[in-house]
Amino acid sequence: MKKFFNTAGACVPEKHYMLTNDFTNLKKLIDNERYFILHAPRQTGKTTLMLQLMEHINKQDQYIALYINVEVAQAWRNNVIEVNKTIINELRIQTEIYLPIEYQPSAACFENINNEFSVFLMRWCLELSKPLILFMDEVDALIGDGLISVLRQLRSGYTKRPRAFPHALCMIGLRDIRDYRIYSDSSQRYIVGGSAFNIKEKSIRLEDFTYEQVKELYAQHTEATGQNFTHHALQQVFELTQGQPWLVNALARELCFDDYAIAWEKTINKTDVNNAAEILIKRRDVHLDQLADKLTEPRVERVIQSILIGEEIENTNLNEDKQYLIDLGLIRLGKQGLEIANPIYREVIPRELTAYRQDMLGQDPQWYVKDDGKLNIKKVLEAYIEFYKEHSELVTKRKTYTEAAHHLLFMAFLQRIVNGGGYISREYAAGLGRVDLCIDFAEERFAFELKLSSKKALTEGTKQLINYLHRLSLDSGWLIIFNRKAVEDWDKVGERQIIE
Repeated sequence: MKKFFNTAGACVPEKHYMLTNDFTNLKKLIDNERYFILHAPRQTGKTTLMLQLMEHINKQDQYIALYINVEVAQAWRNNVIEVNKTIINELRIQTEIYLPIEYQPSAACFENINNEFSVFLMRWCLELSKPLILFMDEVDALIGDGLISVLRQLRSGYTKRPRAFPHALCMIGLRDIRDYRIYSDSSQRYIVGGSAFNIKEKSIRLEDFTYEQVKELYAQHTEATGQNFTHHALQQVFELTQGQPWLVNALARELCFDDYAIAWEKTINKTDVNNAAEILIKRRDVHLDQLADKLTEPRVERVIQSILIGEEIENTNLNEDKQYLIDLGLIRLGKQGLEIANPIYREVIPRELTAYRQDMLGQDPQWYVKDDGKLNIKKVLEAYIEFYKEHSELVTKRKTYTEAAHHLLFMAFLQRIVNGGGYISREYAAGLGRVDLCIDFAEERFAFELKLSSKKALTEGTKQLINYLHRLSLDSGWLIIFNRKAVEDWDKVGERQIIE
């Protein structure tokens, strides 16, 4: 069986192309009896890493290691008894799957434990001939009193280690425990995760792939099949994904294995990579669908909206919201400020927020294509002005992302027209003070600066547009200034002036 690029579940060395993990730092923590956190966004390889580490440890003679996923207990929410029962049952199942019978817990471990998984762990550790290493995945998927119960039981058992509690423990999830903010129904108050689990000695964030790691991963396919990637193709893969593991594998799967894959005797180039990325964006696979679903959360909206319009939004919870989005892998701290984590996400987000509008616009893209196949950009802009005058309620009555309503409607209009014949690229970041937008259509490029109205919008925007045109090697472009105030004179909407 030939290996392939995996985008669903944990990787298996015999089936999937994958990178070799270095366990050195994790082993040091384990040898030093540490309780620590491993956190990273979804589908970055956390589970794969922990399963490999468990197997690595169990092949040696020093410890007994077990991996457990406790997400299944999330359904019980604040029902502490049922959360504990579920975790105990998962521990039993995992020992049967992964450990030889001599290390599996006896029936006595399950007797009269008052539905506390920590009592089970204590009894099991006392039976074992070697120290136990426990990896607990998806702990932060638990909710409220159920999560508090888990954290406090681990904390209370900490002093019993290593003889009567796990020698070392790793909790795996999306966020560092300091960022847990848990509402306790029983206490009627919020509890910060760090106070419920103050035995954590280290927090490790699993990083995205480097460019060299992307090259190494793709080289495995080249070695197995003979199919090559150009240098520029590999660079473009890293540029579009910024090393996000699921995206790196999804692009490779699209390029090499799926319906529109490039034949293995052909070399994959940069254009192929761009086409594959566009397929991913349009198809919106599960990973991208989950990403889009997060956009409806109020705390996500606050931050994403500030990035979309290029302005910081004042809010007392903004720092907490930022960290939440960073942990989700949605955003990062870039050179220009707070920005979307990678170019593929940067395209998915505005398209998702405007998808419904695009479908409702009733515009035929062919109306705006000239006889020579080129885009009539002046006709596009004139049509948008008339469209906005007739349908301004699409901005004024928008219930979410209201600050970015003008930007989103304009992008939806352009996307509806450009789809199929070209593509749009966007650059935006909080504090940037603008949105850079470029249309590529029939070997022509059209550049735009989008800004919100202010006293300095024209002066600043002109300078920003000139800089953007210089980067794109273009001679002309458009500065579009959106006014959020109620329209008093509709004749002035769409006023244009030429700046030399």
